[in-house]
Amino acid sequence: MNETQVNRSLLISDYAYQMIQQSFQRFVDQEKSVWQDKDPEPLHQMRVGMRRFRTGLQVFHQAIALPKAVNDSSIGKIARSLGETRDLDVLQQELIKRYQPLLQKTEQPQFEQVIKHLQQQRSQSFLKLQKTLKSDRYQNLKQAIQDWLAQPTYTTMGNLSVLDILPDMLLPLICQLFLHSGWLVGTTIQSGTVSLIPIEHSEDLNQQFRRFSADLHDLRKQIKGVRYQSEFFAAFYGTSYLERVEEFKHIQEILGKLQDHVVLCHFLETTLKSDFAKVFPSIEKAIQEDTHAFWQSWQPLQERYLSFEFRQSLRSLITTPLQRFALT
Repeated sequence: MNETQVNRSLLISDYAYQMIQQSFQRFVDQEKSVWQDKDPEPLHQMRVGMRRFRTGLQVFHQAIALPKAVNDSSIGKIARSLGETRDLDVLQQELIKRYQPLLQKTEQPQFEQVIKHLQQQRSQSFLKLQKTLKSDRYQNLKQAIQDWLAQPTYTTMGNLSVLDILPDMLLPLICQLFLHSGWLVGTTIQSGTVSLIPIEHSEDLNQQFRRFSADLHDLRKQIKGVRYQSEFFAAFYGTSYLERVEEFKHIQEILGKLQDHVVLCHFLETTLKSDFAKVFPSIEKAIQEDTHAFWQSWQPLQERYLSFEFRQSLRSLITTPLQRFALT
């Protein structure tokens, strides 16, 4: 990677083309391996590639003029099909690797039935995914993207320099992130001052989680989008910016583990048609321990992102891209 003097004439259209081409290629390259279904990793990579591609279109939508077939609705339906199968892969991996070794002997027979049910559900989901990948919707989407990459068209906005509008593209994302209500889960507010509920008040924190878990899940989705969009422009900033991008990823992973517990509990309740804690007390105990560990990991980050000084520093960072940046 060579450090190169910024070309202030680098257009948003040229940069958008590069990012969209890379993200499109990322998910298309996984197709063959996904069809073979020998390893869960290609499906994961295809899902991530599709997400990045979708994010790229959202980031650069004001600069690019796309065919009608390339729209958020079509991409979203395909992404959901990938996500459904991938989520079942993650769930099976978690159950077998994380929780099965913790089970008592009396819990094993019922656990084997749960795994069998999960595998059947996954098989059905994969058949639906295959149907999606063979569908006209998906094939037309790919062809439309390939046609656009062969002959790209742009709006007037595409003629602007990246550096001239970069802060204006990123700042709204950061400000919206700061305003998300998920940061306030596990806090109290008095006279405008936000305080974290002490970690030793576990019942209060767990009650907050039960009431507002949807807010934390939505915060994870939003920070995932901010992370992907921030990654598109990492070459224009220095070390501090890269540290923030890595932190976005870390926050996404922490919140993701919490959401995995929500999905797991729902799946077990639905499958067993009863209180899973009575059937699998070992799993219930592990989830409680993991939830406590979540708050220990989460609160330092939460405190940072609720800090006025930190928010000011991040906004300032976004407004000052480097006068030199790295290009591969």
